[in-house]
Amino acid sequence: MTGEDLEDALRRENGLRRKSGEDAPSSAGGENLCFRANALYIVATWVPRRLEISVGALGPVVFERGWYAYVGSARRGRDARVARHFRREKALRWHADYLFATAPPRLAWLVDGPVSECELAGALAAQPGASRPVRRFGAGDCRCPGHLIRLRERLSGAVLASAVAGA
Repeated sequence: MTGEDLEDALRRENGLRRKSGEDAPSSAGGENLCFRANALYIVATWVPRRLEISVGALGPVVFERGWYAYVGSARRGRDARVARHFRREKALRWHADYLFATAPPRLAWLVDGPVSECELAGALAAQPGASRPVRRFGAGDCRCPGHLIRLRERLSGAVLASAVAGA
């Protein structure tokens, strides 16, 4: 299958897949200033206790105990990008690298469809008990408040599908 055929297949699928391959409902989205890559992902981690981590240009950041979901995108090589987040040994390049180096990722989902990463992050942040604890985390190339969401509980496929539908 060529790269173009694969892109067309992903567009037709226009759905949400958990990294393990579990299917979930389709997504929908509206207009936004952010790039619509149709190659989004979410990586979730558990922070077991309050941590203070130096996060690149953001400087020292305090992460309270709890579940966090990072929304990212990759125009090409999305699977490789997600796999990179799960690697222990890597250069610290993105904000998420600093968090995942201390609190390793636990879960990942791939999200296909017309929704942008800013819209998806906003929809997750709008879930009950969710917040954006670090201003501009992961949002160096856009104008949104950030792509890291602190969740009240572990992210589930149902909550994710609800967020995608509401984006």
